[in-house]
Amino acid sequence: MITARVLPCLLLAGALGAARPAHAATDRPEPSRLAYRHAVWGTGGDGLLAQRAIDRSWGPSEDSVYVTVDIPGWKSEPLATTLSAIVPGTGQFYTGEGMGWVFLAAEAAGWGGWLWYRHDAHRLRGDAGAVAGTPGDDASGWSFSRWASATESDPAEIEALYAADREAFYNSIGSDPRYQAGWDSDADRTRFSDLRIRADQRLSRAHVYSTALWINHLVAAANALRAARLHNLPLNRTIGIRFDGRMRHGGADVTLALERKF
Repeated sequence: MITARVLPCLLLAGALGAARPAHAATDRPEPSRLAYRHAVWGTGGDGLLAQRAIDRSWGPSEDSVYVTVDIPGWKSEPLATTLSAIVPGTGQFYTGEGMGWVFLAAEAAGWGGWLWYRHDAHRLRGDAGAVAGTPGDDASGWSFSRWASATESDPAEIEALYAADREAFYNSIGSDPRYQAGWDSDADRTRFSDLRIRADQRLSRAHVYSTALWINHLVAAANALRAARLHNLPLNRTIGIRFDGRMRHGGADVTLALERKF
């Protein structure tokens, strides 16, 4: 009888023990579903699995320092070239080249020659025009009426040429045999032609001087570039960059230094 009553009690106690959760041995309460969701996701986005966005800006920091280093005696090659291209000799003066006076003197001589020959050509052409005179005047060295009477032709065409292009008119009466009859004398025609030829020669020489001026500019610019490079060559050999990198205070410390050897 005692055994029959004890056995059911033991079975009931075992069933209750098996139904008890494993964490009960620690005497801690079981967390609810609400507490678990709060711990994992959080209420304000700060839970264990909450997504975080980090904004990072790249570039120089506030403590970055950029320094422009001026090298004593360094000459800018583009500046020297530009100076001599505009005014020959100035680029050489900038680099300390004594040859700048040669290019400057050549420039002055070129402009002087060009201006003189141009001026003399215009003077000679003016003298030739004075010999020919005004063609509408019968007393001029060359006149429309004289030519029309000698050739029995209509002077409308030559009159239109005189009104439209004065230089073309003078070239025609000076070199075209069809208009020689309009001259008052052969002496006037010969003198007129001689003055025009001399004027053309002056203009041709002025063109030579203008070409020489362009060449002087180009040669001076190239020479200034050469002078600047030769001036900077010793500086290039004595200038170097030293790189140093190390860890300091938990961060990288990088140093770039410009060194010059003497």
